[in-house]
Amino acid sequence: MIFDMKTIYKILITAVVMTLVFASCDDSYGPRKESVPQFISASATPGTFNFGDTITLSVNIIDPATNLSTLFYEVIDNGKVITTGSVPLNGDSAELDFLVYMPLIKDQSDNAPIQINLIAQNVLKGVSHHVVEGLMGKRPVYELLYLVTENGTVVPLESSDADKNRFEATELILDPTFRYKIAHKLHSDNSIDYSSHVYGNVGGRIGMIGENGESAFAYIPDVEYTKTFTFYNLPLFTTMVGDNLGADDLALSSFGSEDIDNETFRTITRTLEQGKSYTLFGVLGDSENIYNVDFFERESDSKVKFLGNTGEYTIYFNPVRKNIFVGPDDPSYPDYLLASGWGLGYPTNVTSAEIGAVYSGHNRTHTNWGFGNVLNYVLLRKTGDNIYQGTFYTPGEHDHYAGFKLFENTGWGNEKKAGDFTFTGEQIISGDNDWTVSNSEGDPIIESANYRFTVNLNNNTVHIEKITLN
Repeated sequence: MIFDMKTIYKILITAVVMTLVFASCDDSYGPRKESVPQFISASATPGTFNFGDTITLSVNIIDPATNLSTLFYEVIDNGKVITTGSVPLNGDSAELDFLVYMPLIKDQSDNAPIQINLIAQNVLKGVSHHVVEGLMGKRPVYELLYLVTENGTVVPLESSDADKNRFEATELILDPTFRYKIAHKLHSDNSIDYSSHVYGNVGGRIGMIGENGESAFAYIPDVEYTKTFTFYNLPLFTTMVGDNLGADDLALSSFGSEDIDNETFRTITRTLEQGKSYTLFGVLGDSENIYNVDFFERESDSKVKFLGNTGEYTIYFNPVRKNIFVGPDDPSYPDYLLASGWGLGYPTNVTSAEIGAVYSGHNRTHTNWGFGNVLNYVLLRKTGDNIYQGTFYTPGEHDHYAGFKLFENTGWGNEKKAGDFTFTGEQIISGDNDWTVSNSEGDPIIESANYRFTVNLNNNTVHIEKITLN
């Protein structure tokens, strides 16, 4: 076969280009030589572990001919893959120590033989396999677990003598729907200790989670509260039993919603009887909620006694302020006095910053001149013949000022001027007309706190004392 010079020239050019291409490959990936990685050693510690814990996988790999790329691993329990992962590699050798989480799966057997399959790959796709055997996984054993709801309620879950994997709490008063996690250990402040096992939502099912894991979701239709919660630790699922309220029970599920002065309240109107105790269900029983101490005595987290006169009241619950107070229809003397003006607020342990983050411009104090809504004024309850009691937070820590008056009704009736009274106890009131709590913002004199005013119209005296609320 005879080639002309033009054809020979093209062949030579092509040969040179191909040589450069292969040279380039050698520079990037090492010599183009068939090779596979070699496992020098591979082990896992501890050899016996609890599912839900982490183990350390130690691997030594070399490939003198080609750069390493990736180590893949899969954990096998009785032929079932329970977790997988990969570790990037570089260079021609790798000595690794890394943690592998050993998950607890549904119906996980105890004392399970575990193996770890390893695949090492180099940059030219050469692979080799290795198996780590002789490992044993044990189911975690608990004596006590804790149901922790997102609003901070903590409920112990007791184990069953008949079934060590069944944990239950009864006689509950939780809402029919709530978010929760199940924890093995708690800190002293009842927050979850994530160094131990915690269960939550994993892909719509109950599973072990870390600190950034999601809460699980509980819901029982057509009931007003949850009274039994059961966690089954072997099949990893929960069951709940609910019920409906009795005549003397209070639960948020029976409350409506109302917007008042750009704040969202949950409200209900019902008859309350003086001296009767009412059971609080769900979020209404949270310990951080402050019930108006002039109308309620907190007997426990789940019970309050009503102190006011028997009658129909609207109960107001503010889920941001976390306080509860009552308002009768058109309150007036002789059953009540009303304080209207600036700088009073029903007691709450929530700060102005927290309130303002939800309701822009709002603070712990909420009163204003007028009677347009129940946040404009606060009530003093009759506790004796012409004697009235009201407990309020004042002055606002944002402006260190309060100025208000007492009235006999919502029509500005029979105002009570400060100059008509003698003040005893905490000397926080000044002025002859308005009841003024006056401070310099830069140098406040009077502490912003909860103060109880006891007003005696028989002798025109007002006793003021600082009150500490839990």
